[in-house]
Amino acid sequence: MRGVPAQAPRSRGVAALLAAALAVLAAPGGAREVPYLSGHVNDTAGLLAPDARDRIEGKLIEFERATGAQVAVLTIGSLDGEPLEDYSMKVAQTWKLGRKGVDDGVLVLVARDDHKMRIEVGYGLEAKLPDAICRRILDNLMRPSFRAGDFGGGIAAGVDAITGTIEGKDVVPKATPRSRQKLGLGGALLFGGFLVLTLTPFMAVALFTRGPMAWFLYVFLMPFLGIFPTALFGAGALAVLGAWLVGFPVFKLWLHSSAGGQAFVKAHPGWQAAMTSSGSSGHGWSSGGSSFSSGGFSGGGGSFGGGGASGSW
Repeated sequence: MRGVPAQAPRSRGVAALLAAALAVLAAPGGAREVPYLSGHVNDTAGLLAPDARDRIEGKLIEFERATGAQVAVLTIGSLDGEPLEDYSMKVAQTWKLGRKGVDDGVLVLVARDDHKMRIEVGYGLEAKLPDAICRRILDNLMRPSFRAGDFGGGIAAGVDAITGTIEGKDVVPKATPRSRQKLGLGGALLFGGFLVLTLTPFMAVALFTRGPMAWFLYVFLMPFLGIFPTALFGAGALAVLGAWLVGFPVFKLWLHSSAGGQAFVKAHPGWQAAMTSSGSSGHGWSSGGSSFSSGGFSGGGGSFGGGGASGSW
């Protein structure tokens, strides 16, 4: 009978292995692997002719030597059902493009079968490569070439625009002009109402919360309160901006310092909770530690937070 107890641990071990195997088989297959970082240009989809790939690689090597910033290109056959933005961020974080602490990396991702593309921008370059500029690079430079079947030309044009913009050059085409039509009074009122509904929550947060975020929103909202009302209703609408410039500090001082303001806050518990919170939170994903390397090129430990733009063709 001594042999019976010995079988129990063995049976449990077999059962555990079977459960693990079933878990692997049942796991969703949509998560696409991140390819090995083989250079500045990683053409796993085979979209580039060898000479085009070498030209782009050479430009990006020289660009990194001159500026320290790292721009890498990745082409894939398919996203395998994974969202474009999720996969792009996964690649950028795995490769750790850009210098650690400087975060000056950029990823250009092209998914051939999905007809999707994205520019992922590191934290340190978000001011030089804002989302609007990335969108124009995708729409005005890369998309036309891709639709014509010229992937080499489209990727080269996108890379040149990215590197030129980082260097401070005005190389990105302006947005395609559209014919303008007068809105008329009804259209102006409708758009004005939409603008009020959109901006009011931000104005309320700025007024009722404490700390740097409140004053950041105060400054951030100035262009919206000056440009749009003036465009819709003429120069007289600048009074809206004037009321914000003067009224915000006065009302905020009354709200946070006077007995009447405190009574108002107590009568609105939701805002009271907002005023007592710190309002501080981090953003984005950060990476560190080791990075992949091959062929003399590796990511430098840079971080990404979702800046950039996506497009299709």
